[in-house]
Amino acid sequence: MVQMRDIYYFLNRVEPILMSELTPSSDLHDDLGITGSDFSIVMHKFEREFNVDMRNYRWYFHHTEDNALGLAGLFKNSPSFRVPYIPVTPHLLLDAVNQGKWPVDYPEHDLSGVRFDITVDRIIGLALFLFIVTWIITETGL
Repeated sequence: MVQMRDIYYFLNRVEPILMSELTPSSDLHDDLGITGSDFSIVMHKFEREFNVDMRNYRWYFHHTEDNALGLAGLFKNSPSFRVPYIPVTPHLLLDAVNQGKWPVDYPEHDLSGVRFDITVDRIIGLALFLFIVTWIITETGL
């Protein structure tokens, strides 16, 4: 029978997390700083190690993509910005192990639409970037 300490040991082994930082309600993303591809790797290792059926797992409810907030974010719209955030905790991982499958029932969602607020932010960011590049070229005579 898997217990909470087994989940803690797993997390400590796959990510450099202090055991003292772990509680059943610790949010892997917000509290422990596991993000992007690191989060995906942890979940893949979790699936293999504990033999949990992850077919129902939807990553974009739990973390953003790598570079979704940086310059690359100007050019791609991460699906994580279009759904409500759901934290992954050691308690949730333990539930998944005990059920043998990912236990989250996700709300209905549609990722096909365009978020105009993000599109406008991208246009403004790109315009500002082009303005700065033009100014630098003009001032330095390149």
